[in-house]
Amino acid sequence: MSFKHASIATVLVACLSACSQFPGRPPGTVPQTTAAGQLALQGQLSVKLQAFQGLEAKGVSMGFFFNGGPQGGQLDLMTPMGSQVARVHWTDTEAWLQTDQGNRHFSTLGELSQEVLGEPLPLAALMHWVQGQPAPDLPAPINTQPNSFEQSGWQIDTTDIGIGRLIAQRPANAALRGVTVRIRLDR
Repeated sequence: MSFKHASIATVLVACLSACSQFPGRPPGTVPQTTAAGQLALQGQLSVKLQAFQGLEAKGVSMGFFFNGGPQGGQLDLMTPMGSQVARVHWTDTEAWLQTDQGNRHFSTLGELSQEVLGEPLPLAALMHWVQGQPAPDLPAPINTQPNSFEQSGWQIDTTDIGIGRLIAQRPANAALRGVTVRIRLDR
């Protein structure tokens, strides 16, 4: 891991306590959309990666501000004290990460998350999942139980979506590391 990668990972791991530092979202609120149909979200994001084939388990938690949609937008990642750690921009053809160490370009959001976290995350699908809906560009979901569905190998728990909480899990298997993504919306 290069110094640049180690620094990004160090900053992300330093944010592990962010989810416990922020107040809960008022009950009954839903994600806000702008006039252009883009999402405007604020909350906390937690990603936990299980130990896998000699790789240690790791976790990252941080506050975020999100504005955009699958075709483009911006995600600001914050420490528990509110300092900006990174900014992610994307369009439908590229993504880039801005940190105090400079800008890095990627072909996709999945490639960006692979590089930073070690796993590709379905960031575009999460934009739909956080609204309690399957991503329309992925294979049809499988409803495994009430208030949940499975899509592209991820189990999405929407039980608490009405109070702004989502859990998305990809179980481990012989080829893939287990991942848990938790989102808690403040607005």
